[in-house]
Formats: sequence, structure tokens, C-alpha cells
Amino acid sequence: MKKFYPAALIFFCLILTVPVVHAQEGEGHSKSGEEHEENPLWKWVNLLVLVGAVGYLLRKPAREFFETRKKDITSGLERARTAQEESSRRMNEIEKRLSQLSQEIASLRTQADTESAREREAILTDAKRDVERLVDQSRQEIDRIARGIERDIKGKIADAVIDRAGQKLETQMTEDDQKRVVVRFLNKV
Repeated sequence: MKKFYPAALIFFCLILTVPVVHAQEGEGHSKSGEEHEENPLWKWVNLLVLVGAVGYLLRKPAREFFETRKKDITSGLERARTAQEESSRRMNEIEKRLSQLSQEIASLRTQADTESAREREAILTDAKRDVERLVDQSRQEIDRIARGIERDIKGKIADAVIDRAGQKLETQMTEDDQKRVVVRFLNKV
């Protein structure tokens, strides 16, 4: 039944839009093809009926079109708002990271300074230990060489003393002295 109303409305509109020709009452028909003037009121009535009928027929498709368009625009605005919130959130994260980056750089610089100072101290400690070890080795080597030289000198001095004592004994020792020395030596053994 609803489909009948639009069809009837279109038919009615077409009938109303057909120009209304008024025949003159006394003459019956128009003379020599002359047209009679239309009433301007009928033109306006026809226009209003036509516009009303087109508006009525296009109301539902236009409403659906505008509803769909409204939904598309609303969803587009929602997506844009979501994208803007996401970009704002990411921008805040980036700014936060950048602000923390300077702190991290300062922290890393402090840490590097501390580590380099610690490393410098370790190197100095190792160097001092190496120097002390070298000094100790040098002292031990010097002591060893000095003891060797001292032994050599003592040996040479002892040899020289013994040689001199031997010479002195040979010149000053008599045969009786030599016998006593040999007897004493034998008694000790």
C-alpha cells in the first residue's frame, strides 16, 4: 500500500502541472489556434505541488543519505580525535625521553668520569706495584751482586791474608813452631 501512495502522488502532480486552459464560455473553442493566458496562481500552485511531491519522494533517500554522511563524518572525526590523542601521547613520550636523555647523558658522563678515575687509580696502583716490584728485584739483584762481590773480595782478601801470613810464617816460623802446629792439629782431629 505504501508503494501506491508515491505513484498516486506522482500522477496527481503530473495532472496538476499540465497547463490549465480555460475555454471561453460563449465561443466553445479558441479561434485560429490562439492560446489563452494561464492564471498565475495555478503556476504557483503547480510549482508548490511539484516541489512538495519531489520533497516527499526524496525525503527518505535524502534522510538516509544525510544519516550515512553524518555517520561517516562522525566516524572520521572520531578517528581523527583518536589519531590526535595517539600522536599527542607519542609526542609526550618523545618529549619525556628527550628530557630524560639529557639526564641520562649527564649520568653517563658522571659514570664515565667515575670509571675513568677508578681506572686511573687502578693503573697508578698497578704502576706503583710494578715500580716497587722492579725496585725490590733491583735491590735483590744489587744485594746478590754485592754479596758475590763481597765474597770475591773476602776471598781475595783471605787469599791475600793467607798468602801474606804464609809468607810471614815461613819467614818467622821455626821448625819447632811448625811441629807444635802439626801436633795441635792432630790433637784436635
